[in-house]
Amino acid sequence: MTRAAINVLGATGATYDFVSQGDTTVFSTKISKGIYQITGCLGMVPYPPADDGWGYTVNQVDSRADIDTDFAGGVLTVTVTKGGAPYDLKHMITLHILVPSPVPDTMPMNEAAGSGSNDHSP
Repeated sequence: MTRAAINVLGATGATYDFVSQGDTTVFSTKISKGIYQITGCLGMVPYPPADDGWGYTVNQVDSRADIDTDFAGGVLTVTVTKGGAPYDLKHMITLHILVPSPVPDTMPMNEAAGSGSNDHSP
């Protein structure tokens, strides 16, 4: 696993920006008022001391909103409320998530074995 940061727009749930060392596709969407879902990730990066996760951050215009995250069935659900009622973020939320590690590029064994040959005969 590796870490990534994803910015999700409050009004639409669309991915605004995604920074990762992984090579997976991560999608975000708004399900309903105050409910956002992220797929393609492996949940949130754990907080210290288990890892160096920092959770999430929101713009100060949304600083009084309550944020809850839940990862189940391969889906990260972000629930946003304000005053106990569902709330759409005015700006965006940045989430510190886990994603699958990139698959290393490897050369097939038969090509690797023949690459060192000095035999140049036809």
